[in-house]
Amino acid sequence: MASVTVTGTSDSKYETRITNGRHTIIADEPEPIGTDLGPNPYDFLLSALGACTSITVFMYAGPRGWPLERIHIELEHDRVHADDLEQ
Repeated sequence: MASVTVTGTSDSKYETRITNGRHTIIADEPEPIGTDLGPNPYDFLLSALGACTSITVFMYAGPRGWPLERIHIELEHDRVHADDLEQ
C-alpha cells in the first residue's frame, strides 16, 4: 500500500511538504503568490504524466528487446493556479 503525507502550514504561504516513504519534496506557488520553493501542483501533475509515460515505454521495450537507450519527453501546460482561484 502506498502512503503519502501532505503538510502545509499557514506561516509558509503555499509551501507544502509531500512525504512518500523516504522521499520528501516541496510543492509551492511561484512568486509573488508563493515563495517558489518547488513546482506548483499543475507542474507536479505534468511531471507525473511524463514520468509514467517514460517508465511505461521502458517497461514495454525491455521484455521485447527493443534497443531503447533514452526517452526525452517535453510537456507543456498553460494553467495558472492563481487565475483558477479567481474563477
